[in-house]
Amino acid sequence: MAGQRKKKKVSTPSVKDRLVRDKRMSITLNEKEYRVIERFFKEYKIRNKSKFLRDTIIRTVWQKLEESAPTLFSENEMR
Repeated sequence: MAGQRKKKKVSTPSVKDRLVRDKRMSITLNEKEYRVIERFFKEYKIRNKSKFLRDTIIRTVWQKLEESAPTLFSENEMR
């Protein structure tokens, strides 16, 4: 098969490479907010605080985006 060419394999980033967290955000809390969150962590035995906060924030943002997404029909038309 002298005339055949090999297809080049297109490399796609692995799942691990795509999920690397290299962007940083920070928040500032007042004393009361901080104590409430720390109390929550202690009461529910949350050890990984950043994971909990990240998941909570992303879940809330995702829900808001889902609620505000345009729909094909209005709510009255769907009833």
